[in-house]
Amino acid sequence: MAQQATEWFGMRLTPDQKAQIERLAEQRDSTQKDAVMRLVEQAVADEKEKEPIEAEPGSILDLAGDLIGSIDDPNGPTDLSTNPKHMEDYGKD
Repeated sequence: MAQQATEWFGMRLTPDQKAQIERLAEQRDSTQKDAVMRLVEQAVADEKEKEPIEAEPGSILDLAGDLIGSIDDPNGPTDLSTNPKHMEDYGKD
């Protein structure tokens, strides 16, 4: 694996924060830097899992797009998707 260039990053910590990092590194039998980096990498991975998944080409809209608006019923409801009264018996058998 090629080694990446590094850049200095520093921050001020309270004595309690520093002690927590020291304990964490000791518990994990690692350096303080490695202990913190593992937590950062895990947090980034967790956030990526929360990102929305983009639809693959060929979505339902793509597949059925030519059907949208194909039913022309002048007596049909114009508010079918927005009016709660149309959902009153939905799902009841």
